[in-house]
Amino acid sequence: MRDEVAVLYSEEQIACRVAELGAEIGRALPGRELSVLGLMGSLVFMADLIRHIPLETSMQLVRVTTQQEQTANRVMTEIVFATAVPLEGCDVLLVEDVVDTGITLSYLLGHLHERRPRSVHVCTLVDKPDLRKIDVHPDWAAFSMKDEGGRFLVGYGLDCNERFAGLPFLGTIARPAPGARTRGGPPRR
Repeated sequence: MRDEVAVLYSEEQIACRVAELGAEIGRALPGRELSVLGLMGSLVFMADLIRHIPLETSMQLVRVTTQQEQTANRVMTEIVFATAVPLEGCDVLLVEDVVDTGITLSYLLGHLHERRPRSVHVCTLVDKPDLRKIDVHPDWAAFSMKDEGGRFLVGYGLDCNERFAGLPFLGTIARPAPGARTRGGPPRR
């Protein structure tokens, strides 16, 4: 399985960058108690990150489902956001796995702001600003990169067809063929 994957960032590089991010977040939000909300694909990243944030944190997973329906040469996307966490007056840190088009992040930010938190900040494992369709930007990104073209990001919690998520590094594999089932695959955000 590992021989299919081209390594982009080693386990050591990720660990170093996550520690740096935790310290940066702590310096930017001194004395705050953070409600950390993470999407399922960011679970590994979020677990490592909160151990490096020198603040009080609570952690919740947020469920976001995206359904696409193609009719008459048009793709319609429905995004569903669900969390029972009360956020009014809280400092929220949203942890994402990959921010590319910005569609899902924009949707999430809109719904989070409806819950009237004191502040909302975004930290992502991977930022792909060249794919942005909506002008949203994470406050922190572990790694910023250009789209890998025919490649698909996997490892460190990111999966393809429920494989590769347990890899300790971040890498790429050949993009699955069109129509192949990919859980969490692009384009998603």
